[in-house]
Amino acid sequence: MAYAFDEFRNLVSGLGSSVSDRDPVVRYVCALVAELTYYHVPAFEIDNKKRAMVIPCEGYRRIVERGESTNVAAYFQAMEFENAFVVVDRGVVAIGISLNGLLFIGFRGTKFLFDWRTNLRAPLVHVDFRFRVAGPFMRGFSGGRVHQGFAEEAVRISAKIMDAIRDKQIENVDHVFITGHSLGGAVAALSETFIGPKAISTCIFGSPRYCDVSAYYGSHVGPPAPPAQVQRPDDIVPFVPPRRMGYADHPYQFSTAGDPLFDPISDSLWLYFLWRLLLFLGKRFEPHSVECYRRELGHAANAKWADEPLAPYEKLTVKDIESVA
Repeated sequence: MAYAFDEFRNLVSGLGSSVSDRDPVVRYVCALVAELTYYHVPAFEIDNKKRAMVIPCEGYRRIVERGESTNVAAYFQAMEFENAFVVVDRGVVAIGISLNGLLFIGFRGTKFLFDWRTNLRAPLVHVDFRFRVAGPFMRGFSGGRVHQGFAEEAVRISAKIMDAIRDKQIENVDHVFITGHSLGGAVAALSETFIGPKAISTCIFGSPRYCDVSAYYGSHVGPPAPPAQVQRPDDIVPFVPPRRMGYADHPYQFSTAGDPLFDPISDSLWLYFLWRLLLFLGKRFEPHSVECYRRELGHAANAKWADEPLAPYEKLTVKDIESVA
């Protein structure tokens, strides 16, 4: 059986030297990585099937229903990705794949971070600091207000990613692509300020708002540009938390077909309360699912197996993990 991620190597190999997050193939590859993060399910996430119902990934929910933790490192080994890593912190799972001079880093929230009731009430906090860390990747951030919870998790997971890059001796990277879906997209966008050389791009999918206007541009005075947000027009998550709390819309918004979006859904209180109601009822919102994003982006990129399941998650059990060094 063919799986969508089986195309990853060929798609990356076919990219030219002047890669851009505006390229539909690049966006689809980022979506593949973003979805794969949901397939790494540590043991501490397995015991909460009720919470899994609101996680916007069908593959994740099936893994939790099976009751066995999974490890994407085993999948990387089977796919013969030598320069790949998986890192886990209390609130974020991140995976990285380096291939042909390109490094793709994907993020997702764990059950610790994935509490919308808390995240929708989170305040914006002032940020004004700079990092000075040796190595080819670290840079800095200054100015603006950001989502308190997302920012804290971005700092924590970025440090672990830097360790993984050094441990794997990932060098000669020409371009870094940072990506994530939903809450993972928000953390990814903030992590860009801590990870990456000058040649770095961020492409996120269905991400909630995570900062004010000053923060968007406080770390983007020059290249790289602010993160590219891809959103489906019927997905309401990119419109929370509400602007009345000080949050700003993503500067660069695109449809899955690649067309620029200009506030496709007006910001209003009813969206905020609708989302809170869905969460209270324990309902997931299908237009927000990562599978919907990945398939539509795959069609835009003319991917051969865009409609197939992402990967054989049934094989990533504890038995397989034990064979991974």
